[in-house]
Amino acid sequence: MTYTHESAPTQYVEANGIRFAYRRFGKAGSVPLVFNQHFQGTLDHWDPAVIDGLAAGREVILFDNAGVAGSSGETPSTFQEIGANAIAFIRAIGLTEVHVLGFSIGGMVAQEIALQGGDLVRKLILVGTGPRGADMAASQSAAIFAATYDPPEHLWLKVHFTPSAASQTAGIAFLERRLRRQDRDVPVGEQTQKQRSRRL
Repeated sequence: MTYTHESAPTQYVEANGIRFAYRRFGKAGSVPLVFNQHFQGTLDHWDPAVIDGLAAGREVILFDNAGVAGSSGETPSTFQEIGANAIAFIRAIGLTEVHVLGFSIGGMVAQEIALQGGDLVRKLILVGTGPRGADMAASQSAAIFAATYDPPEHLWLKVHFTPSAASQTAGIAFLERRLRRQDRDVPVGEQTQKQRSRRL
């Protein structure tokens, strides 16, 4: 059966005393592409159009790191620890070589995976992120995430899209694609939000 972002089953694997939630689908036989999510992001915060497009040519793996949404444990206080947990997850599902993509704060984690993983990482892809040690406080992230939105999902229109009418229309389409999945991941918990917000 060929799965998509909407239909891929959520699976679980244990490593480092953590039960990791993940979804794995796409073209088998290629070097898998492992995704690391942004602040408050879960398995369902990726754009299905992007993920399904990438899955047409390679295997993709989405996962919740420790303490995030459907995974057990607590979110660590350092990127080094989060990266180490990601490596434990990757090895627990039997992989010895991967491409790693990090989006926003996930890019910090992706860099740690590359630093700590030795020969595990074949290619590193950083999207909308900064170098390790970057001054995140200088960005608008803290104010954006502290604001109130009605409905709450419209937070992502502020985060990912410009105020222009065309961009906001594209943002609404993105939200509609995301919400098509019936068995969605649970929201990010308070402990994870507090740990991550300290880095913004």
